[in-house]
Amino acid sequence: MEEFITMARKANYEEKISAIEAKIEKKHNEIKALKSQLSELKAKKAEDDYKELTEYMQANNLTAEEVLASIKS
Repeated sequence: MEEFITMARKANYEEKISAIEAKIEKKHNEIKALKSQLSELKAKKAEDDYKELTEYMQANNLTAEEVLASIKS
């Protein structure tokens, strides 16, 4: 009887370990998806920022060198 209890405990540990490992894998996949979304948003923001900058430069007849010079000074 005692041997059965010991085996049941071992099986119970294995089930718990497997369940936690599955949760970790699920969270890992969720984090991976979130990182992908974050990367896409950052790229879109950079694109929008670049577009806004170039539109400003064109509207004010500025070259990249002029903008850089005003930033550095």
